[in-house]
Amino acid sequence: MNQPPTAFGIWWTVVKREYVTRVRRRAFLLATLLGPVLWVGMVAGLVLLTQSTEEPVKVWIADHDGLLTVPADDGQLVPLCPSCYPERSLLTYRFGREVKTAEELKAEGFTCMVELDAGIVQSEKAQLLHLDPPSGRARRWMQRDLSQALERLKVRERSDLNYDDYLSLKTDVTLVGLDMATGEQKGAGQGGLGFVFSIFMLTFVMVYGMHVMRGVIEEKSNRIVEVVLSTVRPGQLLAGKIAGIGLVGLTQIVGWAVLSWVLLAVLGVAVEQSAWMESWTATQGLAAGTADFQAVLAAEEELAFLLDINWGVMLGCGALYFVLGYAMYAAFFATIGAMVEQESDAQYLMLPVMMPLLFSYILASMSIDAPESTLAVVSSFIPFSSPVSMMVRLPMGVPWWHVVLSMSLLAATAIVLVALAARVYRVAILMYGKSPTLREVVRWMIRPDSGAL
Repeated sequence: MNQPPTAFGIWWTVVKREYVTRVRRRAFLLATLLGPVLWVGMVAGLVLLTQSTEEPVKVWIADHDGLLTVPADDGQLVPLCPSCYPERSLLTYRFGREVKTAEELKAEGFTCMVELDAGIVQSEKAQLLHLDPPSGRARRWMQRDLSQALERLKVRERSDLNYDDYLSLKTDVTLVGLDMATGEQKGAGQGGLGFVFSIFMLTFVMVYGMHVMRGVIEEKSNRIVEVVLSTVRPGQLLAGKIAGIGLVGLTQIVGWAVLSWVLLAVLGVAVEQSAWMESWTATQGLAAGTADFQAVLAAEEELAFLLDINWGVMLGCGALYFVLGYAMYAAFFATIGAMVEQESDAQYLMLPVMMPLLFSYILASMSIDAPESTLAVVSSFIPFSSPVSMMVRLPMGVPWWHVVLSMSLLAATAIVLVALAARVYRVAILMYGKSPTLREVVRWMIRPDSGAL
């Protein structure tokens, strides 16, 4: 007589079924093989891009007060702490007392200049004047080298130090970037704002692209699409689905922008009518009633950059980049939805689509400190990364033709990919019980009549 299954046996049967069912799926095997290849390829691509696009930086240190330098026997200035300025392949230093003009710097091969005076001991800030903005890595090197040199100076001036005194002398120099040609300060504030916009862009494109995929899978699994296709052509159905869901995303973006503007206006009125405003006006030496919310923002170093942002361009370009970027990636998500019958299978196929978005995110984070670097400019033109990368550059000011070219390439790519997705969708949406192979998908894209049902 057969014994009834034990609780553990039942549990193990369920575990084995769930495991074996999913491991045997073609999508799982494909994702397992492609995943490491794509990740390693992305890392290798980032390393190669960084190495190939990062330009050498030659810095002129203008030490007005002889704070960190002394004359050598040949009359040239040398640092008091030579080990604080190691020679690197991508960063070299030269020292002097005088300030050089942009023409002199360019003629002598310098890319930027740091001005030092006695005030840096207290403020721990120095002005970085650049012809071409240095990369984030070079900027961090300069800040670290100057911090070490300033720490050595402080220690040298103290004859008797204990550990607590030494910790109080720790220094963290900040370089404030200033473009010598335009006189504009392009600091971390603009870059941080652009990065926030790029994160929103990535999130919106991904979320609403997945809405398209889920909608296709739901219609296919419920056989609703068979009824719909009796009156609507597959291409029209896919285009309408992408456009309709995209309008939902665009509506949310516009709603956020309007609501944010209203809330900021209310905040401004509240601040201007508060008692705090009266005391702040007095501390600034201004007459009562002469200051407003914008004056408060302008007086705050961390927030003043918000007044220099062209918000109309920023929001308008952001909306257009969302529409075009969403349309391009929605084509991929719709293709995945048409190829599978349940969402669990789609998760495996989403990896190749997610990788360009993640790659764009990493490129955007690398472009914050150097928005005009070769890496930042190139990534803002490549359609798969431009919706995210260009948002980092926009707050810094971008030539109009960069935006036009970037959007044109993105729009052309989106049109082509949506057309190709429609060819796959036309056949795959009516396939049940069998997932198409990669070879079949490619054949449907090249020859749309080859898979006609």
